[in-house]
Amino acid sequence: MKLLTLIIFTILINSTAHALKAHTANYKLSINGFKIAEEVRTLYKLDKHYFYTANARTSGLAAFIKDYSIAASSIFSSNPQGVDAIHYQIIEKEDGKLVKNYDIDIHSKNHSIMPILTKTQSKIRTWHSKSGNIVDPLSLFLALSNDLKHNPNQSIFTYQVTNGKSIEQHQYKRTNGHFLKINNQSIKAIKVNRINANNSNIKAYFLPKYQYLPVLIEQNKGNKRYTYTLTDLQIKNEVKDKLQVSF
Repeated sequence: MKLLTLIIFTILINSTAHALKAHTANYKLSINGFKIAEEVRTLYKLDKHYFYTANARTSGLAAFIKDYSIAASSIFSSNPQGVDAIHYQIIEKEDGKLVKNYDIDIHSKNHSIMPILTKTQSKIRTWHSKSGNIVDPLSLFLALSNDLKHNPNQSIFTYQVTNGKSIEQHQYKRTNGHFLKINNQSIKAIKVNRINANNSNIKAYFLPKYQYLPVLIEQNKGNKRYTYTLTDLQIKNEVKDKLQVSF
């Protein structure tokens, strides 16, 4: 019985650890259909951890109005429960001047989040979490990708999310059978939307064909509609795809 338990546990670890493949994904950010920025997200597989980066900057006509950039990074591990964040940092600049810099260490086993002193984070406060994994805003969608793949019969997903200012519980609902047009072909997608926040109507579409990565993310704020659309994807040791995503 102990041997059987060990074998099952080993299978769980291996299947989860190799679920996320190193890749580079390019996104464009639009507001009400007007493109304002481009973002590149890259996932690296380290020895026992993953390193995930995101770099976004205003582009086109929007760059003439405001030069705005965001650089974020997340280090996380993978366990049978999914993605578990270790370190998160985000730096935002406007016209070359620092606007925001949050830097935190995350210890899910100790149920704590420890901020690091920065120019915009001058007070040190430790947040205490509940038992279980913790994710940050950057690794959150990879956590969803991982869970959608390994839990096909699960419809509700709950995460502890910390962004350097607080820790919140997010809850997302999965629905199948949605269709997107990818390169003029209709492909079935998985829709995920947050259900436990009054001021967040964020929804994302994930495609099993593309490692369960989000190809379209939407959110409405007031009279503005924000849209992230995947435009290019390079998965390590696989062919690069140029994508045109639409309904």
